[in-house]
Amino acid sequence: MKQLAPSLHMLEIFMPAVTDENFFVQKILPDVAKIPFYTGIELPVIFKKENQKLVRRIVEDRDYQLTIWASPNINEKGDNLSALDPEERRRAVAYVKELLAEAAESGAYHVGLPSGPDVSPEKREDAKKALFESFCEISQEASKYQNMHLTLEPLDRYVHKKQLMGPIHEVIDWFEGLKKECPNFYIHWDSAHEALAEIDLEESMKRALPYMAQFHICNCVTDPSNPCYGDWHMELGNAPEYKNWGYLDLQGAAKMLRTAAEAETPAGIRDVHVGVEVRTHMGDDLWKREGEIRSFLQAAFDEAGLIYNK
Repeated sequence: MKQLAPSLHMLEIFMPAVTDENFFVQKILPDVAKIPFYTGIELPVIFKKENQKLVRRIVEDRDYQLTIWASPNINEKGDNLSALDPEERRRAVAYVKELLAEAAESGAYHVGLPSGPDVSPEKREDAKKALFESFCEISQEASKYQNMHLTLEPLDRYVHKKQLMGPIHEVIDWFEGLKKECPNFYIHWDSAHEALAEIDLEESMKRALPYMAQFHICNCVTDPSNPCYGDWHMELGNAPEYKNWGYLDLQGAAKMLRTAAEAETPAGIRDVHVGVEVRTHMGDDLWKREGEIRSFLQAAFDEAGLIYNK
């Protein structure tokens, strides 16, 4: 049984501060680095050179595995890596190459990418072919940078995010072909999207395990009659019961950890990282929220009988 590595999804837990890159990197990140629990961090793309240098220094000093999420930048720009229009797809690929260069300056180990919005059923296979071409070109670009890996996060197709790459069985069938061409690509698995798709979480993760470099334990409301239905990166409830409107409880999180730990680490990466994805909002006590998700993840490791400190 392998050891899993805890990661802090800073982009989500410190969301209100992300718009101020200087404050986010220079004030929050050094304090995060003082917390011994985490061996990985997840950040947005950092653009300012002085901030990139600081991120890289902290990553090297703490021996972090750094994930840079490029998906928000790509989505905000309106780019689509699975676009059926060749010129639109080329623009998206060119922009991702720019983002890879920025991520490399921060010392990125993983760069997270989206698949693009879903299309009508009759166009889906063509969109997947377009995405395959985009990813192959991006993979070649990423290979220029030392220890850079790429991840695709399958999202839900029909409920909330409505992305091209959704149902896990379909994703893995497609991804197996990509992996043969692009060995630096991996899967980032997220429990909320699978729960929203009404897919058994253990079965889903087991399908992803041969290619899974990291994963998120994420809560969500799965009842369509509830106004909070969807992937809102919701809170966990209060310890020790962690009761809430979502599907997630401590025992469920522990089961995910055990399932992930039973498999071999995919070739080419050092550790499989796991984070709890909770989004904060303006006015929240951000450090209190961080402490809550850390306590939850530690309790889940304990419940699973797993060690989390090297």
